[in-house]
Amino acid sequence: MFRTLPFALLCLCATAMAQTQTVAAPAAKLAFAIPKLFGPDGLTLPNPNHLAHFDSDFQANFGPFNGAIGSQLTSLPLPSPASGFTYTFDPALGIYTRSAQSYGPVLAERAETIGKEKFFAGFSFQHFRFSTLDGVDLRHFASVFQHTQSTPDPLIKQDIITTNTFVDTQIDQSTAFFTYGLNDRIDVSVAVPFVNAKLAVVSDATIQRIGTGTNATIHFFVDSNGNPTDHKQFSSSGTASGLGDVLVRVKGTAWKTAPAWLAVGLDVRLPTGDAYNFLGSGALGLKPFVAISGRTKKITPHVNLGYQWNDSSPLAGDIFTGTKGHLPNQFSYAVGFDAGVGKRFSFATDVLGQEVFHAEGVTPMTFTAANGSKFADNGFVRETTNITNGSVGFKVNPIGTLLVSFNVLVQLNDGGLRSRVVPLVGFSYTF
Repeated sequence: MFRTLPFALLCLCATAMAQTQTVAAPAAKLAFAIPKLFGPDGLTLPNPNHLAHFDSDFQANFGPFNGAIGSQLTSLPLPSPASGFTYTFDPALGIYTRSAQSYGPVLAERAETIGKEKFFAGFSFQHFRFSTLDGVDLRHFASVFQHTQSTPDPLIKQDIITTNTFVDTQIDQSTAFFTYGLNDRIDVSVAVPFVNAKLAVVSDATIQRIGTGTNATIHFFVDSNGNPTDHKQFSSSGTASGLGDVLVRVKGTAWKTAPAWLAVGLDVRLPTGDAYNFLGSGALGLKPFVAISGRTKKITPHVNLGYQWNDSSPLAGDIFTGTKGHLPNQFSYAVGFDAGVGKRFSFATDVLGQEVFHAEGVTPMTFTAANGSKFADNGFVRETTNITNGSVGFKVNPIGTLLVSFNVLVQLNDGGLRSRVVPLVGFSYTF
């Protein structure tokens, strides 16, 4: 059975790659919720005698939010596909014995391989609820819409519309993962995530009559009863479920000594998830990495270093035309340790980070109107961003080679699109 697994894994990869062809995206998908929040023509007012069109970075250039989602989906921390039980051949005894007392890290990678013809299978569940973008609270996202400047009247185009927007993005990720030991030094792994994405957006808009003063007949909204008003609420929401981006990993132990082991590997992320519904990144990804594990009796320190190259995705381009843009590349790292505590309990902690290059970000700013009034606003910038999280978890071995895992990922800084706390629960078995 196990000798056929490499062929099965290759078939799975081929099937996943066949599903990556880009198709036209219907407007109902989640990536269009914010760009079309105020209607198909943007934020316009109903005065038939005056073209009242208002523009803002929030809508016209809110591609950075979709790009941030896409970038985040390239680096959602999957549980390590490395088995908690690792084996090495003991020539003196002529059998395979466990090579580490600890059950290994939860989200980081260990240098040890599973062992020749060993098979490992597991399942995990993670919940992400993104609440900030570069430290800006997505529950109170301020924007200023300026009147189109093509209007000849100097007073009319001084009016602005301010908005306060609530953006709630949630992702539930259920992942099945499998690892097979080709020999004593090389593993092949596959992680197959199934994603449920939810997006809800509510924006409260207010007309600020900077130029037109008390004249309420030029710029106004219309309420549900057909009456003119200075305020209006816009909302949009949706959910989507399906296959996420499949990850294929090859890892080999390159160097073994008494104090430490070193492994090198390659992650290949296949764009099998529907990017327009935030189920996947929409881009192929390649990540060569190095994993180093110390060799002590009970405590195993480890260091991971990797560089993730991402291809182009519609989430980083123009979602209306399907034009793709390049998702940011990343340098990733993990530093921590795992420790065996007794025969059936293992503890793990890590600091996990990514340096995201040329990422689309947001920065708070103040808009000064023509009369000197100041309003909160947010602008979009392209910059290199650091994302750092802390990870604390443990694994329990209730019976045989069954492991039950619990972990919490905690936000340590403000960079990128972030979820403050990400819980994980999972189980795995080594055959």
